[in-house]
Amino acid sequence: MNPPTSPAPHMVLVGLMGTGKSTVGRRIAHKLGWEFLDTDDEINRITGRTVRQIFESDGEDFFRNIEHDVLASAWQLSTPHVIAGAGGIILRADNRELLKTSKYVIWLHAPLHVLIERIGQRAAKGDGHRPLIDGNPAERLQKLYIDRESLYREVSSFEIDVEGLQVQEVIDQVLVETGLEANS
Repeated sequence: MNPPTSPAPHMVLVGLMGTGKSTVGRRIAHKLGWEFLDTDDEINRITGRTVRQIFESDGEDFFRNIEHDVLASAWQLSTPHVIAGAGGIILRADNRELLKTSKYVIWLHAPLHVLIERIGQRAAKGDGHRPLIDGNPAERLQKLYIDRESLYREVSSFEIDVEGLQVQEVIDQVLVETGLEANS
């Protein structure tokens, strides 16, 4: 069965934690006059729990099911949205098939050392909502990077390396790559 196509032209930002999906997504949505949806924030709103709380009480599979429901619901929104997908949104085949129906799936990626610098110190202290990198953030980020790189590449229409770029530079690249800068 083919995944449903979206009634509106949504943009989805994918990539590992720490690549700037939420920050960039909010600003792109504002610039385009589109709505913004962060899948982690939406899961928190729906469940009343953080990602960490869901992982700890119900496990990753339960979280991934909710994550899929959030993405599938967002896909049916009739107004254009910029969607910041959680880092693991590409793990389920049905999510990947859904993402492939979008014209605008942007993979924000950065080398491992950049991700470690951005989020590793907070995670090492147990701060934050990222249970998948508890313990040894550098080692766990490296494994996530290796495991997910091909999946991000599979679903993305565009790839942007965020290393050394300011937020506005990432936004500008996204808008140029997608051709949406002419409309903003």
